[in-house]
Amino acid sequence: MPSFLFRLMRVAVVLLIAGGIAAWLFISREKPKKKEIEITVPKVLCVPAVAGSSEMTVEAFGTVAPRNSVKLAMEIAGRIDYVHPDFREGAGIQKNETLLRIDQRTLVLNEKTARVQVEQARADISLLEQEISNLKADAGIALSNLELASKELERMRALAKNQFASTNSLDKAEQQYLSAKDQLQKITNAQELIPSRMALKKSVLAAARTTLDQACLMLEKSQIRAPFDGFVMSKQVETGEFVNPGQVLGVIYEKDALDVEIRIPLEELQWLGSVFENGGQPQVHVIIANMEGSTSPVWPGHVARIKAAIDEKTRTMPMTVEIGTMGDDNGVKNPLLLLRPGIFVQCRVIGEQRENVFKIPRTLMRSPDTLYLARDSHLAIQKVKVIRRFEEDVYITTGLSPGDLIIASPLPGALDGMAIFVKKAGDNQ
Repeated sequence: MPSFLFRLMRVAVVLLIAGGIAAWLFISREKPKKKEIEITVPKVLCVPAVAGSSEMTVEAFGTVAPRNSVKLAMEIAGRIDYVHPDFREGAGIQKNETLLRIDQRTLVLNEKTARVQVEQARADISLLEQEISNLKADAGIALSNLELASKELERMRALAKNQFASTNSLDKAEQQYLSAKDQLQKITNAQELIPSRMALKKSVLAAARTTLDQACLMLEKSQIRAPFDGFVMSKQVETGEFVNPGQVLGVIYEKDALDVEIRIPLEELQWLGSVFENGGQPQVHVIIANMEGSTSPVWPGHVARIKAAIDEKTRTMPMTVEIGTMGDDNGVKNPLLLLRPGIFVQCRVIGEQRENVFKIPRTLMRSPDTLYLARDSHLAIQKVKVIRRFEEDVYITTGLSPGDLIIASPLPGALDGMAIFVKKAGDNQ
């Protein structure tokens, strides 16, 4: 019993001490100070909306290819005895320069022989023409001789009839007449053969000329001349090598004649339609693609033609862009930046002009069709009509007015009609 009372008293003392400490803490506490909540108006930066004329540019990519490339090959067999010093990969060539030539010695001899045959045929014709002239003169003399012999025969017959001439004299006159007549007949026969002989001589001349033309053609085929100003893409022959007809000896392509085949998505064709009307050709700006850390030169071009069919796999419209130059390859001094076949390029096709269009950065859009505007120091959530999104810009036709202030600053928890403060340019507070 005494032990129980002792424990009970000890618990009561602890409780009294704890209660006293709690009461002292409650009495000595500091009363909290009241602080009124200050409502702050968010400050925003704004961009004025400006309407204007915008070009609907369409972007496409492609690989540069030569418009005119030629595979060089000989038409006759032979051994190469000449190769132009500039006929090597990457070198420039001039029009009508002899690039390759085979041994011409036999061909030159054949050409000389053919020329001699032509001269011989011409000489034979000249001789025949002179013979025609001679026969004409001989025919005149023979005719006169025949007339004289005929008169002499008539005279002798008259004298013999009156017995004033002997029979021998008459026979002699008849013999002279027959001889003159025979001479005229021979000349006449020779003249009648002249057309056939002339035709034969002319056919021989024509055959000789044909042989000469063939010899000249073979001589011409023994060398390859550059058909245009251009560059050598590949070389596959050396001096002394024997080549056969049709064997590819190299490839060249024309200078300032490069094309790019691009493919335009069908949904982008709406921005190019009006440009093609009445035979128009959209202008194109061509640059070298994927050039990080450097700036590519710009080459002008135009869409030359549209392919006949749509690509079934990609559902795009193939087009061919012809690239032009602006003075010595656009004035590019760095040879690594020259436009060459095989380069991957970016083509910006200039489409139709749209008037009264608002062109703003994509970052100003709050949703696909919503903008935040500042009107009378209050936020206005405005729906707009976006006709196109291209690269970092958005094109809007309705929902904006010139001079509207588009909010560019972030506004978490934005509500339509909430108060805002528009910061002026240069205001950092």
